Amino acid sequence: MLESGHIIQERYQLQEKLGQNASRQTWLAVDLAIEPSQDNLLVAPLVILKLLAFSPQMQWDELKLFEREAEVLKQLNHPRIPLCRDSFMIEQHKEGGLSWFGLVQDYIPGVSLRQLLAQGQCFTAAQVQSLAKGVLEILIYLHELSPPVLHRDIKPSNLILGEDEQVYLIDFGAVQNRAAVEGATFTVVGSTGYAPLEQFWGRAVPASDLYALGATLIHLLTGTAPADLPQRNLRIQFRDRVSINPSLVRWISAIADPDLEQRFSSARQALEALETGETLDTSGSIISPPPRTQVQLRKSVNHLTINIPQRGLKLGAIARFGLKFIQAFSLLTFLLVYSLFVGVCCFELWMDAITLTHLQEWHNWIHYIPQFLSFLAIPIFLLWGWISGCKLLLKILENVGTELFTAFSNSCFYVDSNKFTIERRLFGYCYHRLWGKTIKIKEISSQGITIKTNRKQYQLGHKLTQSECDWLAQEIQEWLY
Repeated sequence: MLESGHIIQERYQLQEKLGQNASRQTWLAVDLAIEPSQDNLLVAPLVILKLLAFSPQMQWDELKLFEREAEVLKQLNHPRIPLCRDSFMIEQHKEGGLSWFGLVQDYIPGVSLRQLLAQGQCFTAAQVQSLAKGVLEILIYLHELSPPVLHRDIKPSNLILGEDEQVYLIDFGAVQNRAAVEGATFTVVGSTGYAPLEQFWGRAVPASDLYALGATLIHLLTGTAPADLPQRNLRIQFRDRVSINPSLVRWISAIADPDLEQRFSSARQALEALETGETLDTSGSIISPPPRTQVQLRKSVNHLTINIPQRGLKLGAIARFGLKFIQAFSLLTFLLVYSLFVGVCCFELWMDAITLTHLQEWHNWIHYIPQFLSFLAIPIFLLWGWISGCKLLLKILENVGTELFTAFSNSCFYVDSNKFTIERRLFGYCYHRLWGKTIKIKEISSQGITIKTNRKQYQLGHKLTQSECDWLAQEIQEWLY
């Protein structure tokens, strides 16, 4: 039974137990072989001693991870990663004690981010951005080694804010010293809420550490563990809980994207994007799927812009335009002929009435009563015909106008963290503009690209193919969430 004050390997005196599980213990110890120095602060007698008990209850994976940690740490040399000073094995005691595997690392004076969160500290955007840069610099070093080294367990408890205000990455117990290879078998490790799906599938890649960093930053900003935050399509929903620079929100959303293909592919790329605020898309700022589409999409950390250019009149549209013109011309001709016919009939009835009145043949009026009733009804039917015809004509003209506006106008959709705007332009002139608040967007439908809020619906797509609508709706959805 290990207790405070015990000396291990005749060198390491146990001081304080920092952690323990069924087979592992972590101690703060004093290295008796190092003399305390006031002149050289880098030389400190305190060390971190990790011990793994070799017992029947120990899982084989634990020993494998412990040995891997020792092997990898001996190869690392970074100022913000604790150096591995020693590793050893303590043989089984004669009185039946356990055998121990030991690993000695530098002690980093400071406090973990988990402790700061437990103390109720609120992290500002500037602090979070500084911490992100510090961790990314460490990850650049690890990921660009040959082979790459993946930490696989980045979380607040494994990040130490040192007395020098620098962030240190500790606990390489889940480290993987090579990228996932097809057909290889790896120990599944990671902490719930911080590890991405591909890591639980045994397919960790450098971008997996970026996801863990993003989840950690969300925890720092919201004060709530990622596993306790709401999710939508596996994306952690935190935007409504923070009031920080929108560009930082977009950047964190990008590295914490559950879709591996939508994340930054490397820590260096993520750091450059954080410092410059440039596009999230790694292949360029203009994206043009599906094939042969003329729609342009520009996506960056701060905003998203979609430009739907004019399509022009195609052969089918010209045929429809001609058919509608023929319909309108036929309707006008019919109304004109019908009006002339009614006019002639009315004129004849009027002349007959004048003749009967002049001859004073009142007794013959009874024969003309049906005609005079028709004379009164005909104007009513004529008025109804003109009203119906004019409505139909206006509808035809409206369809023709819509066809022309659609053919020669372009649409533009712009969205940032505050609001979104839909503009329709004809020859460069904006003739219609709609806008709303981004935070009120609840759903993006691919049916004509309909943007739904609590009270309204805004339609963006006009004369787009279904594949274009599906693509744009997905792009907007991913950018927002």
